[in-house]
Amino acid sequence: MSSQPSNNPLVQQLQLLLTGYGYNFYNKTDQARADDVLVRERASYSLSQAVSLLAQLRGEYHTRFIPPLTRANPDPPQEAMAQIRAIEAAQQALASVESGIRGMSVPTQDRIWWRFRQEHALLTQLLNFDLLLVRGSEQIYQHVSRMTPEDWASQSAILRQMTQQLAQTAKERERFLLIQL
Repeated sequence: MSSQPSNNPLVQQLQLLLTGYGYNFYNKTDQARADDVLVRERASYSLSQAVSLLAQLRGEYHTRFIPPLTRANPDPPQEAMAQIRAIEAAQQALASVESGIRGMSVPTQDRIWWRFRQEHALLTQLLNFDLLLVRGSEQIYQHVSRMTPEDWASQSAILRQMTQQLAQTAKERERFLLIQL
């Protein structure tokens, strides 16, 4: 059965019965839509794991480089606190990208749009963007998983650059969806 609208009332009724309750025979378009959601979920999962690892790294950094406060030394070292704040900023940046990826839109199943665009081709192109997001997310996860408190200062710039590249890919995907007909 085609996913295109039909003028035949019998075909319209059959389409409503089969798709009205969520059953769609997984035609190519619906399969591409489901794949798009699964791939983005994979990307957001990798990023959420990286955020968790950064929280753990922040705790380890705090334990290792910030001594207990005493009367003689009531303030923590400023350079160590600056690194803690940098780890928190990296966490927030990754969490922001992760929530953006998780909430990305896909084209609606609107019969008006069927006249202007080929939905299956559009979803396939979106899936290619999403695969770039997965690769970038997994690279970030691998990079964060290898980080230690000692090498945070030298590795943070690379993490920041990778996060910015991933955010740029996400923006390009959204822009592609906005202008595509």
